[in-house]
Amino acid sequence: MNIPFQIIKIGNKASLWRVVLMMVSLVIVSSSIVYSQEFTASISKRNVTVGEQFQLTFSADANISNFRAPNLNDFSVYGGPNQSTSMTFINGNMSQSITYSYILAPKHEGKLTIGSASATIGGKQLQTKAITIDVGKSSSQQGSTQNRQQNSNSSSSNNSTEDFSDKLFIRAVTSKSKVYQGEQLTVIFKVYTRVNILDNGVTKMPVYNGFYNEDIGEGKRQAELHNENIDGVNYQVAEIKKTLLIPQRSGQLEIDPLEMDIVTRVKTNSKRSNDPFDIFFGGGGFFGGVQDVKLHVKSKSIKIDVLPLPAANKPSNFSGAVGEFSIQTKLKPDNQKLKTNDAGNLIYIISGRGNLKLIDAFKIDWPADIEGYDAKTIDKIQSTTSGQTGSRTFDYVFIPRHSGSFTLASNDFSYFDPSKGKYVTLSTPSFDLNIEKGAGGESNVTAFTQNSSKENVKVLGKDIKYIKATTSLHKIDDDFFGSLSYYLLLIMPLAAFSGLFIAKRINSKNSIDQVGVKMKKATKIATSRLKIANQHMQKDDYDNFYREVLNTLYGYLSDKFALPITQLTKDNINKLLSEKGIELGVIAKLNEVLTNCEFAQYAPLKNKSAMQYDYDNSTTVITSIEEKIKS
Repeated sequence: MNIPFQIIKIGNKASLWRVVLMMVSLVIVSSSIVYSQEFTASISKRNVTVGEQFQLTFSADANISNFRAPNLNDFSVYGGPNQSTSMTFINGNMSQSITYSYILAPKHEGKLTIGSASATIGGKQLQTKAITIDVGKSSSQQGSTQNRQQNSNSSSSNNSTEDFSDKLFIRAVTSKSKVYQGEQLTVIFKVYTRVNILDNGVTKMPVYNGFYNEDIGEGKRQAELHNENIDGVNYQVAEIKKTLLIPQRSGQLEIDPLEMDIVTRVKTNSKRSNDPFDIFFGGGGFFGGVQDVKLHVKSKSIKIDVLPLPAANKPSNFSGAVGEFSIQTKLKPDNQKLKTNDAGNLIYIISGRGNLKLIDAFKIDWPADIEGYDAKTIDKIQSTTSGQTGSRTFDYVFIPRHSGSFTLASNDFSYFDPSKGKYVTLSTPSFDLNIEKGAGGESNVTAFTQNSSKENVKVLGKDIKYIKATTSLHKIDDDFFGSLSYYLLLIMPLAAFSGLFIAKRINSKNSIDQVGVKMKKATKIATSRLKIANQHMQKDDYDNFYREVLNTLYGYLSDKFALPITQLTKDNINKLLSEKGIELGVIAKLNEVLTNCEFAQYAPLKNKSAMQYDYDNSTTVITSIEEKIKS
């Protein structure tokens, strides 16, 4: 179809070009955004003592590649590197940050320097600034040294040089000594004793360099004793720490010792005392006395041989899943019939045993006329001495914008089975969708070709009219420059830009006001919800109690720090609280309660003392955060 046209002459061409250039400049200036790239290092504390833990964080405001951490030989690494990514939308502007965090403890005194980390960001090689911290001598170290000297002197004076190495020791027991990268194993630290233990305390936790690690809790607050026979000798044994480990790299990895201070009571060969009070309270007498001795014991380090995953026959879509899995796919609604602009759900459920928490969501190739969203991840995972078991669900919401027939393509899920020593690929079914036209119309327009007739053209909604086959053009006046239309075109971009700027300021102010109200009411709301949780506890309503505590903590953190619930991962929470100066002990209590709440969703144990323990810890966490923020 040929449409006649003619060149329209506009008065002053040079003036017209000036107008066009001015308008283009205004658009460019108003829409340009300058992105800065920052790569920084920060620590939660600058003054620490030997063995005291603190957090080291490397942050960037863009995608990171080739990240290289500094030399950390002067520190014990208790956790990390833990990577987390966060994206925020504020008034239509998106910002992204990526962090790598470590939990460290200095090994010796003095001024210690954390060197520069390096990474490639936006094609540029960037480095962080070095950080210097002051490390003093641990008070517990001083106390332990003095106690050991006192115990040694006291033993010498009482001729008690008894060797406890075969009567009291710690042993680390692993489920496997050789695994594949990504294959899970467990380590259990046990105390073996043939003497009475009066008091004990862990002085140094083990370090799991190169492992993803997760403590295994089964709702027991105190270690239970049982008997074991070693080489014909009976011992009382207490399991004090159980941890699930998943190696993140191949090679020989080492699990550092766990160290404890244990107080035991032993008999002495002290001389007879004539004081009746000494005789009665154990200070000597007819058969000698007793003495409390503080002993420092530790387990041996353990080396684990980690085999690399085989390169042969590795599927192209393999993303690191190791274990034994099955996959189930669902489509909602079940009848596979939807209408335009109605939401549907495509659901993948991966079940089995393995590194479930490290499995990433699928990348879905949505048809052009279907709008798909990122997956919501739902975990029902239990970590026990047999490993991670359960399921991870990826729920994708999608909205068809056009009627017709569509196919959601199948996906392949590949994992490595360590028991078989080979890769396994599972395929999901495809789904055929019949999309009907909804009440709200359709969003896309059918293509119009030269052979289309007027009857074949669909009117989508009520905003498109049939194109006329003929048209007529009218010549306008030549004196455009200086006319009212000229000045209107000149002023409109400035007016539009000013209006947008003012609207943005108003929206920003309203958002800040709403956030401020939520932050102020966070504690009051949390207190009210904890009262409801307490009512559930008094009724022995185990499920509703833990559900209310979990919602209370997440709701409090979300309101208090103006973060959406979707960003409240444990990594983000730990980093945020560390930056606010919250003590590591409080953060540890929070993590323990959150873990117990999640575990309670599928744990059959009904333990009221455990409920009271988690309720008290929740109250302590909220109170501690409030006191720190107000101070």
